[in-house]
Amino acid sequence: MTPWNRIEDVLRQRQVTDVLVPGLIDRDEVPVPVFRPQPLVVHVVLDEGVLRLESVGQYDQLAVRLVESVSLGGIEFFETVEEETDDEVAHASWGEQLFGDGWSRLRCTTVRPFTDGGSDPAGGVLKCLALELESRYWLFFDPTWAFGIRIGNAEDMRRWEKDN
Repeated sequence: MTPWNRIEDVLRQRQVTDVLVPGLIDRDEVPVPVFRPQPLVVHVVLDEGVLRLESVGQYDQLAVRLVESVSLGGIEFFETVEEETDDEVAHASWGEQLFGDGWSRLRCTTVRPFTDGGSDPAGGVLKCLALELESRYWLFFDPTWAFGIRIGNAEDMRRWEKDN
């Protein structure tokens, strides 16, 4: 794990270039291949390195680590898919959709970690994470979503704060 203070320093020094969400390519009984997201882990690609966000515990905490490259290693679901099925694993690039027109790399202007009693910031484990990018767009990563890590915006962050 990466200590939170190290992650925060890196986020303030580097630029975000993409957000990758893993999933499966569904070719069964569909007229065209369909990407089915499985966001148990999300990769925030930086101009140098990658921020790996993984839903951990009872899928109610977010493990945040700095890694050199995108990998699904250690995620049992994807390891099982690759070993035991014919399903194809792929990553969807959500950068253009999340960043807005004309942005290819963005600085983090605000970094907001959310914690609770189950969090361990020294070990890189948070409740949720919000990043404001220089495009004025917020990325809110919530691991408590039933289907994995939900990538939301400022409104989702405010709703979460109100409810929690």
